[in-house]
Amino acid sequence: MDTKLIGDNVRNLRKERKLSQEKLAELANVSRNYISMIERGEAENVSAEIIQNLAWGLEASIEQITGKPNERSGTSIPPALREFALNEGLHYKVVESLLKIPFRGKEPTTAQEWKNLYVAIKPFISGE
Repeated sequence: MDTKLIGDNVRNLRKERKLSQEKLAELANVSRNYISMIERGEAENVSAEIIQNLAWGLEASIEQITGKPNERSGTSIPPALREFALNEGLHYKVVESLLKIPFRGKEPTTAQEWKNLYVAIKPFISGE
């Protein structure tokens, strides 16, 4: 894993989105110091979960973070789900669980509809 490339990508994406290191750290559930280390290319062995959390916080794909194709890089989070997840402070794993639901009809299109669905299935989502 090219830590320098990851650091450059994280810094560039963070600045494009006008996020502070503190805000990105909050969104990615890591410390501001760790974000700084990542951006400087000094963080060794950044886990897949951290990269996933960074992608979530930056509204980016994993490929944009790592520079390498990933089977999940095509997964996009609908804006209404993102809004709901940010408002509720949901962990990326919960959002990922919601994205995996196979809809056979009307999919949620508003943050409130995503919330209603989440409340209904929350007891069945692993990691909760």
